[in-house]
Amino acid sequence: MLKVLLPLLIIAILAGLYIWFWVHRHHVADQRREQPKTSATALPKSAPVVPFLEPISINFYKALKQALPEKYIICVNVPIEKLFDASKRPALQMKGQYADFVVFTPTLMPVLVVDLFDMSIINLDRVNKIKNTAKQILRNSGIPVLDYQYVNNCNIDELRRKIADLLNPLRKV
Repeated sequence: MLKVLLPLLIIAILAGLYIWFWVHRHHVADQRREQPKTSATALPKSAPVVPFLEPISINFYKALKQALPEKYIICVNVPIEKLFDASKRPALQMKGQYADFVVFTPTLMPVLVVDLFDMSIINLDRVNKIKNTAKQILRNSGIPVLDYQYVNNCNIDELRRKIADLLNPLRKV
């Protein structure tokens, strides 16, 4: 009798557990469907849009565009590590370093990096120490770097002269 009763008892317990889990699962699913989705409506539907560049950077961008021939492409806030071969980047440790402006040829080869600096920065020595490493790597790789001080009205002729001096192949001899 124990040989018949014990398997029936085990089957009854397993069937009861199965029914309990099935009912519990459907009950929880029903509760989830009935709950209002407040988290999605609590998010803002929009945020104010601001200009990508500061006005002084926009002025410099316009002056740089006038100082260069039309064929050149100017990009803003370019990650320096993207300018180098992917297999060599880990050794350069350029992650998080950005170039203020990069001038590209029509084939998107970088020909000039412009580093704008602002004399109002409090800890200029620390900023220069970080930027000098990136500038040295750029120069060693053959990309000239133009250091240019922020000014409200940029002299386009002076900017052209500085760019021409940097890009002059005879100067590098």
